[in-house]
Amino acid sequence: MTGASFDGNVKYFLFLLFSFLLFPATDVCAKGLPYSPEKGLGENFTDAKGRYSTHAVVKEFPLEGTPLYNVKVNDAYVGLYNDSSHDGGLVHFGSFEFEDGTEITINISYHKEIKNFEILPKRGTGVKKVVRTGPNSIAIKTKRADRNLTLIVNNEPRKDVLHLFCNSIEKHAPDHICESGYRKVEKSKLHYFAPGFHDLKEILKNGDQLRIEDGWSLYLAPGAVVRGRVAARETRMGVKIFGRGMMFNDEENPKVIFEAAYCDGITVEGVLFHCHRPQCWQTAMSHCSNVVFDGVKILSTRYACTDGIDIINCSKCLFNNTFIRSNDDAIAIKGLGGSKPENCAPNRDIHFTNMQLWNDCNCAIGIGAESRCSLYENISFTNSAILYSYDDPNYHEQLDERAAMTICSLHGTFYKNICYENIDLYHCERLIAIGFKSDFWFGSIKGDQTTCGEIADVTFRNIRSYSASGSSIANKIHLYGWDGSNGTCKKFVRNILFDNVRTGKRKIKSSCDAAFSECNFGKGLVKNLKFK
Repeated sequence: MTGASFDGNVKYFLFLLFSFLLFPATDVCAKGLPYSPEKGLGENFTDAKGRYSTHAVVKEFPLEGTPLYNVKVNDAYVGLYNDSSHDGGLVHFGSFEFEDGTEITINISYHKEIKNFEILPKRGTGVKKVVRTGPNSIAIKTKRADRNLTLIVNNEPRKDVLHLFCNSIEKHAPDHICESGYRKVEKSKLHYFAPGFHDLKEILKNGDQLRIEDGWSLYLAPGAVVRGRVAARETRMGVKIFGRGMMFNDEENPKVIFEAAYCDGITVEGVLFHCHRPQCWQTAMSHCSNVVFDGVKILSTRYACTDGIDIINCSKCLFNNTFIRSNDDAIAIKGLGGSKPENCAPNRDIHFTNMQLWNDCNCAIGIGAESRCSLYENISFTNSAILYSYDDPNYHEQLDERAAMTICSLHGTFYKNICYENIDLYHCERLIAIGFKSDFWFGSIKGDQTTCGEIADVTFRNIRSYSASGSSIANKIHLYGWDGSNGTCKKFVRNILFDNVRTGKRKIKSSCDAAFSECNFGKGLVKNLKFK
């Protein structure tokens, strides 16, 4: 659903107008929520029948400013955390739980007038109604849990954005082991964090990283906020991290919040990882297999190097219903092996579905970059939304490998059977970039094209970009091979299928389309493009 969306879609404008007339300010469900700074801190509340719960902001969290939004779910206020955007805004985010299938009303107010607004994504959220309830307020009706909603106000996606994580009530939470604090339960191999604030430096005494051993689990209860980091290394019995709570780092512990290395069997469900202030990757998995993320939220607004998920020489991974906001790559699939690509572990059988991605810098989906990896094979992205994708706030339009969907190989290696299907893009710059490069970031990161490689059999199916920024790279497609300079192997980009790829209402039907203006077809290194 949307109000006055950027693409000027007439249907959505009429929907908003009809909603405003049908649900006037006197309607109970459309009664405007007054803005009050202190209400942005929320409250700890569970209704009498246990149908929904909200949580107050913990006082130990270093907010970047007074909350600019209020959010009320039925009768209770949601606690809103925040962090600064690169462009002088204040990004807000908050979580609550409700019983899936039970209709709730989410009332939202902003500290100043809402001239126009957009709720993303437009599909798949289960939102039933959106009502403008006053000059600075709206109301949303929904009954679908485990759906995330993003509100952009006043055509400013780079400033005061609101992200709401609308969680379901947990059905398989551990028994109430403790009402407050932290407990390590040897019998059930469980680290239990109750609602409230926890500092791992105080708990562990000798560091701020909790290492999860073979067969152990970590549970973050709804309302739990943990300052610290978590890791798993060389586990084979499986580890699990789950709950509805949040783990965050800050400038005093500026390292990856969640990392796993050489593990087989990792499950992460429901939790929120927040990189607050430091410039570092948020979650990373290296040489792992059988990884599952489900319902996870990953969020950082700081520029740059704040990748959301880094997958390094991994196999058999599934990421479902995961929200990522980063100020670098939202998803980066890398090869960081220590020798020639052919001798390094592959990235294989990695699948993403029902994702929501936002990157303020670099790429929403980045495959390659550092690519010391024998093969990238059988990788898919399906039924997902790229809410916002921007190349770089400081070097806009200058970096030709950056796009919402990117395959950029700095090292000679092979890519095959890669699929992007049913992807909605709402605000992006360059749409697609695929090819081989000798270096990037103005030559500071070097590649090696002395080994052979190829990018082949890539499918883009049912891709829709809804808007165009007006920049020189907006909705462009950049395809480029490697010309074999300095005695290296030529490398081809071939067998690329564009099946119902649309920018606005226009379907891309051939390589003569203006979207391909950046491509170099003259050297014969880009071959066998197909269109449906």
